[in-house]
Amino acid sequence: MAMSKMTPVNMSVAEVHAAAGLASGADMPTPPKADELDNWAQEDYSLSASAAASVGFPVGNLNAAVQRNALMFGSARWKDVTAGEHTYRFGVALRALVVVSDIKGSAALTLPIVAAKVELEGARASAQLLVRGYKGDTLGGLLPTWQSFGVDSYAQYMSAVSELQKTIMGDATNIQSELLATTLVDSKIPTPAEAIGSVYGLHAIAEGATLAHALDKLGVDDREVSEALKALYRSRIGEDDRAVPDPQQRRDALDQLHGFHLSRSWFKG
Repeated sequence: MAMSKMTPVNMSVAEVHAAAGLASGADMPTPPKADELDNWAQEDYSLSASAAASVGFPVGNLNAAVQRNALMFGSARWKDVTAGEHTYRFGVALRALVVVSDIKGSAALTLPIVAAKVELEGARASAQLLVRGYKGDTLGGLLPTWQSFGVDSYAQYMSAVSELQKTIMGDATNIQSELLATTLVDSKIPTPAEAIGSVYGLHAIAEGATLAHALDKLGVDDREVSEALKALYRSRIGEDDRAVPDPQQRRDALDQLHGFHLSRSWFKG
């Protein structure tokens, strides 16, 4: 059995449990104290904007017509805690979140590449600094001055982040561990696109539409949405794209919607 991956989050344990649909009595991990944080790491994650939003990071409005990526880097001091079937990473972290759009080419994104593409190729980027697990009040004077994200400002930004890192990681008195990552997300929380495809698919089945008809009426050019729609149909209706849901399958889909509804029906005609 493959081990679930650790995914960064920007939510509390209670919020992660609620998003994952766990019962209120689910095992709750105990956050470690500052002197128990015996692991140090440089963090580097590249996520789609929709995946980042699904785990609580503030990436702004999502537009399916625009391909956006979220690049997150920083440093963390942490300890893993196991509760039930899942692992929770607690600690203190300084994270820089850079959301990029209009990137040309398929090369792996790094901050220097983003800075160069913004300056030379017209890409767009916005950035935020996120601090988790630190309650000190002396950081205001260390925050970077933010301007357009080009090659020169990138160097200034990195210098400011380094100063913040020194202050936060060296001040154990003001560290108060928060949830930084967990394996629960990997197995329980869908991305927004997956959720859209699944809800749309339940409506289509409840309306008695075939998969072929549902895909034809989808009207959204998003591969993740359409793949989620196909996966739902094939798990419930079978491999035939033109199979019509039977009455029981329609009732089951309607029951699972729990009152959620689309603003109009796409599945007639």
